[in-house]
Amino acid sequence: MIGRIDTLLLRLPGLWLALALTLLVAMPGFFTLPPVDRDEARFAQASAQMLESGDWIDIRLGDEARHKKPVGIYWLQAVAAAVTGAGSEIWAYRLVSLLGALVAVGFTHATARLVLPAGPSLLAAVMLGVCLLLGGEARLAKTDAALLAAIMAGQYVLARLWLPGGRAQRAELAFGLAMAFWVAQAASILIKGPIGPMVAVFTVAGLSVVRRDLVLVRALRPVPGFLLLAALVAPWFVAITLRSDGAFWQASVGADMLAKVAQGQENHGAPPGTYLALVWATFWPGAMLLAAGIPALWRGRRVPLVQFALIWALPVWIVFELTATKLVHYVLPAYPALALMAAWAMTVDRPRVWIAGLPGVMPFVVLAGLAIAAVDQGFALPVTLWIGAAGLACAVSVILWAYARGRMGVLALGLTAGGLALSVGVFSSLARFAPLWPAVPLARVVADHPGCGVLVAGYAEPSVIFLTQNRVRFVDVPGAVAGFGAAECQVIAVPVADAAAVQAAAPGAEPVTRIDGMNIGNGKPLSLLVYVTP
Repeated sequence: MIGRIDTLLLRLPGLWLALALTLLVAMPGFFTLPPVDRDEARFAQASAQMLESGDWIDIRLGDEARHKKPVGIYWLQAVAAAVTGAGSEIWAYRLVSLLGALVAVGFTHATARLVLPAGPSLLAAVMLGVCLLLGGEARLAKTDAALLAAIMAGQYVLARLWLPGGRAQRAELAFGLAMAFWVAQAASILIKGPIGPMVAVFTVAGLSVVRRDLVLVRALRPVPGFLLLAALVAPWFVAITLRSDGAFWQASVGADMLAKVAQGQENHGAPPGTYLALVWATFWPGAMLLAAGIPALWRGRRVPLVQFALIWALPVWIVFELTATKLVHYVLPAYPALALMAAWAMTVDRPRVWIAGLPGVMPFVVLAGLAIAAVDQGFALPVTLWIGAAGLACAVSVILWAYARGRMGVLALGLTAGGLALSVGVFSSLARFAPLWPAVPLARVVADHPGCGVLVAGYAEPSVIFLTQNRVRFVDVPGAVAGFGAAECQVIAVPVADAAAVQAAAPGAEPVTRIDGMNIGNGKPLSLLVYVTP
């Protein structure tokens, strides 16, 4: 029976199966997680304002300019919101990230198929699609999943130059495919600046060193290609430079990119080796196959696919390990290469089940850490956390069994089950921790009083702007108290600690609700009293 299931799965179109499994794992929490402070809410709100204003050049968050990233992600999110007609819903802006994850998985499968049979190619795509890190980025309206899609499009073109023959291969590309490489670089620049070209440059340089020539560079048609890239990216960069009087470059390059390289920003500093330690959780469940495949990868380091993946991944990894600011998603551009190497190792090495089992404990550590943190904050543990833990126990068993027997179709299902169980345990549980989302009940009060002004003191997070559709004004406590004397009605939120100031200005004022929770933007407890003036 299991043999027939395995055979049937491998007969299905691998690309579409991988995409379907990725989509399945991405669903828990996709629609139920409220806007997450701070980056997601900032991106979504700026995109919403771009759509509302019709200004497709400048980027605004509330009344302030937002010039830390280029415009590409805002264009994509604004279009997604317009097409769905759900501009007030966070999931509309997340669709761009979900689509980016699916495109990255598709190009990973296509790259694997240049060398590997159907089964390992399916595994490579599934490992990327269901891993914890990409699953998290697919649920957030940010740049990184969309960036990965653009990077993977470019890396696929480079793979066509190198695989399957490696150094001995005749490196030739059709003109259209070469131009597609430059379009991918332009897209990545418009989404997140230099990260995509950095990956491509490292890869081309490394492969050229191995070849000892510049044939790969010539095959990419650099002169017409660079002209095409410039034609695609220059108009907006020129327009925003003129519009902002050069402030865009100061904010994006000086205050954002270079500052992160020099020192850890926003309490995100960490020592070199951090990403190597985290990969066993963030690449899970594929981390189980990656760990077991390390001996084979060392022996096969001169195999063209392994060479390509190592030349791709190692420089990116080293750069971000040496960068002072460390955020878990920075090394995501290297994860497709990890998936390709782990899938290749399955084809050449005998199973090392005990090695594969070592990272099998990581998702339980993740869930245990989440549970401990929740209990420490006084949160009730939701049933989804226990469902996730039970699902993980079953999934790890299936993964190890299928890995030991080389059942690649069943192994793909086991990896999917593991990714799905971890998603339910983490993302569905986070959505149910109501104290993490104080902007939600505050926005409900605002929605119940559509004609009122909104003044909020002590809680100035972008999720409040998004959920109130930019009706809020963030003020200090005196500014909030002054709202009680306004002629028109006001929804006023002030910290509980400042209730005396409200009573002094408006004796007898009674709050309509009290909101207790946590400001996840800064990790501090939050208690607000919400008043509605007549």
